Amino acid sequence: MTPKQAFDDTAARARRLLHLHQALVNIRKYRIRKDWKASFCGLMHWPKDSAIQRVDSKEAIVVLRAGATLGPSDFSSEALDDLLRSALAFGVSALDRYVHERVVKRIVSALRLRDLSRNQQDLTIPAVASRRMAESAVVAQRTGRSFRPANEVRKTIQEALHKRPFQTWREVDYAFTLIGINDLRNQLQARYRVGSLQAVQAQLNSIAARRNRIVHEGDLVRHERGGQVRRHPIDPRTVREALDFLDTLVGHLEHVA
Repeated sequence: MTPKQAFDDTAARARRLLHLHQALVNIRKYRIRKDWKASFCGLMHWPKDSAIQRVDSKEAIVVLRAGATLGPSDFSSEALDDLLRSALAFGVSALDRYVHERVVKRIVSALRLRDLSRNQQDLTIPAVASRRMAESAVVAQRTGRSFRPANEVRKTIQEALHKRPFQTWREVDYAFTLIGINDLRNQLQARYRVGSLQAVQAQLNSIAARRNRIVHEGDLVRHERGGQVRRHPIDPRTVREALDFLDTLVGHLEHVA
């Protein structure tokens, strides 16, 4: 699996959530006509007096049987906005996974170079992991088994790095310095064909901040004293623009070397 394949898989799942929102929001305003209900129940071989409910969206019709867990209110725009929030969170996760994969695949070869950057020199791994590698080397030597230090280092660094996020500009830039890419800003400016990357950085940080508010705070509006529970508004356009932005960013990162 390449870093881009990892991104594409998660990004596609984010798009699916966005499309589900667009396809499921209920726009029906009136009750089911009796003749339509009778005809449908007959088609399904259900009792004619079945208490069915109908949800109409722009792309689908959903018929809810009596006793269904969901009701028409669960298909309201407000209820389904959580699909949008999930889509945005998945989009940021796609970027996070992409950057992690880039680092893990190149970290060992990058650390073999003589002139290491400060971030590379300061990279540390847990003492427990170091002890485990040492014990594995001893066991391999005693039993005559092969031991590949580079693979062990890669796995250990992978475990350590997956505990930290790579979502904001600062985090992404730091991640690329670990694999010897110290001019990420300049390379991206050339790819975006802009004189300053400030707008790109600000947009990425804003998307990451919204993701954190969704994941860690339920996307609820903060109140200093009391107040009703309210969610921050979200709309399909905002999420679509965020996903498009992340697609473009990763497309440019693919050319950074």
